[in-house]
Amino acid sequence: MNNPKYISVEEALDWLTNVAAADGLLTQSERSVIKSFADSYHINAGDIIDKASTALKGVKPEVEIIDYKAKNGLLFEQLIASFLKDKKRFTLLSWTGDKYVQGIYDQTNLDPDLHIQQIINNQAIDYYIECKWHHFWQRGETDYFYEMRPEQLARYRAFQRKNRRKVLVAYAYGRTGDNPRGIYLIPLNAFHNARITKRVADNKYRIQPNAEALAQYIENFFAEVFTSWSK
Repeated sequence: MNNPKYISVEEALDWLTNVAAADGLLTQSERSVIKSFADSYHINAGDIIDKASTALKGVKPEVEIIDYKAKNGLLFEQLIASFLKDKKRFTLLSWTGDKYVQGIYDQTNLDPDLHIQQIINNQAIDYYIECKWHHFWQRGETDYFYEMRPEQLARYRAFQRKNRRKVLVAYAYGRTGDNPRGIYLIPLNAFHNARITKRVADNKYRIQPNAEALAQYIENFFAEVFTSWSK
């Protein structure tokens, strides 16, 4: 029987790094595993990781890092946009894209996602929808809630005043952006201290995931808006 061949810890760490980088990409999780292995044997893994990173420069990765939240956020935007297929009722006037590079982005990226025109009682009404998808409702002491960043809410309220057009937040949670557990259409004035509770949202702002539910909600919403203006 042949004697087993052993390799040094340093060689094992080197092989581990090569395996992790075999697909042309060394992810943060893989770096953490390598560092944990090295720390267990009191070895500085920095030089080996740097060596692997240098070797990967110019190599096209076999895989792509996907931002799960960003991906589902886009899927949810696409889901809402898919409700606008009826051209006799809806027109998608604009769809803001979140494009940026090295921290440089068009200022319109900060505008609400969808600018929509809808025919209500033979009258064209246009409004904006900002789409938000999250894994879950946050948990408070007495209720679950969704909280928008205060500066973001202030920006949308300023946008609403400046453009004299209503902005609503389409909020979805759970599963995936194209198949969430629930969808809500929330007017900006429903947020108190940039927060809305799940109880309030369930009672007033939840809609079914289809075009008819969106259209009916908007009709009812503007009926209330026009009534308040006439008083």
